[in-house]
Amino acid sequence: MTFTGAESTVSNPGADPGESRRAAWLVVICCAIYFTSYLTRKGYDASILAICESTGLARKAAGLASTAAVALYGSGQFVTGILADRFDPRKIIFLALLITASCNAAMPFAAGAACVPAMVALWAVNGFSQAMFWPPLVKIVADNLSPNAFKSAVFWVSVAANAAIIAVFLLVSSCIRFAGWRLTFAVVSTSALAMAAIWAAAAKRLAPAGSGAPAKSTSQAGKPADAQGGCRAMWRLLTTSGLFAVMAAIAMQGIMRDGIEVWASSIVKDQYGLDTSGSIFSVALLPIFGVASMAAARAVRRALGDEIKGAAVLFAVGLSCAALLFATNGATIAIGLPGIAILFACMQGANLLLIAELPGRFAGHGSVGTISGLLNAFTYVGAAISIYGFAALHERFNGWRPVFGIWIAVLAAAIALCFLALRKWLRFQKS
Repeated sequence: MTFTGAESTVSNPGADPGESRRAAWLVVICCAIYFTSYLTRKGYDASILAICESTGLARKAAGLASTAAVALYGSGQFVTGILADRFDPRKIIFLALLITASCNAAMPFAAGAACVPAMVALWAVNGFSQAMFWPPLVKIVADNLSPNAFKSAVFWVSVAANAAIIAVFLLVSSCIRFAGWRLTFAVVSTSALAMAAIWAAAAKRLAPAGSGAPAKSTSQAGKPADAQGGCRAMWRLLTTSGLFAVMAAIAMQGIMRDGIEVWASSIVKDQYGLDTSGSIFSVALLPIFGVASMAAARAVRRALGDEIKGAAVLFAVGLSCAALLFATNGATIAIGLPGIAILFACMQGANLLLIAELPGRFAGHGSVGTISGLLNAFTYVGAAISIYGFAALHERFNGWRPVFGIWIAVLAAAIALCFLALRKWLRFQKS
């Protein structure tokens, strides 16, 4: 497959109406891509309660497939981030759509047979294919938009991800009620194939910045030689910017966000006695709060002037919610569900600031794709721990209150790590 006939990069989307239209078109297509990637990634997690009930799988065993997926997703982020800075990111995305469509089409057969090794292997491959979306998308956006437009674009792409989570939970709930959970995988697989066809045509309008585009792009400006300095230059960039502490804070965010997302329906079912479909449907509330939180996160970032300070505030709000859940053990659904939803929303806001917006600060170093992939990888270091760990903890103590206690410790650590990173980060911004 070849991509040809690319238009010039949109280095200043506000310069004329034509460029503004191209910028708007780019945001729309990237939102559609990321929406589809979330459909194909989250379908299994949203269906996990129904799969366990219909096949007799233990939750801990079913969670192994999700754990394998996030492990490969996390490790793959850094790899695809490097590839996105060196090769054509459009082709990486096209290949990712084909692989994830195949994995989702096959998953009902492995899960229906309750064959854990096959489920784990298949979903691990899907996890790696999912790692092929975000860094190339960030690279494409950075290479085609101005720095200010970049922040706006990644915000809307993040909103699309939350919209996809809502769609997944509503889809799974409807499929369970009317046709069974297997239909979910057929729908999302078909969606990925359709998106691959759309992307094959649409990507021709983009400059192949990852494979030799002109140096107009924001990610190639400023200090291009530093981007080519190899491991030594990257190590210097990470140490002088304080990103190591930020990565650890991102891992804490990943523990919370993905652990809540996967097990929220189980918490609701166990704590409040809703049926399976109702429990999954109620969890659609989480990403609705998440969209609102991302708008709030941007307001906090503007007020404080910095992504790391903004994330620390969101972690602190999340900590208060976790403390309330632990103190009351989520006594009623009126306390538990909003508390979980607000906590999840804070993690989505922190994700926007630390993973979507912060890499744009490195545009002048020519390493947007690499930094984006590296930071996003640490989200899934945390996710891999929590998806299996929360289920094991619940099983060990036969309740969710110990998990709420772990949430408090994780969020306190995240706040401390943000403050640990700040001195170097602020000095790096002035340099």
